[in-house]
Amino acid sequence: MIKVSVLYPYQEGARFDHDYYRDKHMTLLKARMGDACLKYSVDKGLGGATPGSKPLYLAMCHFYCESVEAFQNSFGPHAAEINGDIVNYTDLTPVIQISEVQVEV
Repeated sequence: MIKVSVLYPYQEGARFDHDYYRDKHMTLLKARMGDACLKYSVDKGLGGATPGSKPLYLAMCHFYCESVEAFQNSFGPHAAEINGDIVNYTDLTPVIQISEVQVEV
């Protein structure tokens, strides 16, 4: 199983509509990817390791697929539409990482 992490680095004054991201963008992603997207989570950054510090990431999502191929085959045909929706909720550029899930409890 793989996990695709999309991270939005904290930047002072950045625009990020968490409601839109959670309720519209992620439902769009799930609808387009279908069953290839096994599940997903959405996080809102609250703070860093030091009390009162800013979060490293303003927001992030993680979604799971059986394989890199399953991700590419389901996301690829809709990439322009999904990526084109980013302007509707943020002016940040996301950082993306694909990981192999080693343990999930």
